[in-house]
Amino acid sequence: MNDDSNAKLARAAWAAASAGDVETLSQLCHLDVVWHASGRGSRSGDYRGQAAVFDYLAAIGEAADRFDSHLDEILVSKSQVAVLFHIEGRRNQKVLDTEFILLFRLDGGRIAEVWAIPRDQYEIDEFWS
Repeated sequence: MNDDSNAKLARAAWAAASAGDVETLSQLCHLDVVWHASGRGSRSGDYRGQAAVFDYLAAIGEAADRFDSHLDEILVSKSQVAVLFHIEGRRNQKVLDTEFILLFRLDGGRIAEVWAIPRDQYEIDEFWS
């Protein structure tokens, strides 16, 4: 895939995840996609396979009183995409306001692996504790 196709894939995945569109997201990700959530909190760890990854993403929204994100930038290469975005959330009187990077490893025009990298890991861990 070329850089433009990779950017379109990332935008489509972002839109599908934001809308809770599991059908579209499942077409964009490998069946055995792996999501690496950094940190030491209750939400950190590796999630393997579409069902585990999609359940993890849904649980984030369900566990927060408010959880909003907006896309800032997409950076692409032939086999990777970096999605830069901002998150604001509220949960149990805690406030979250930080930036994240999602690094996608692509394989065959689909998302094979994702690393979620926050600007402030301590803030993320505290928010979910």
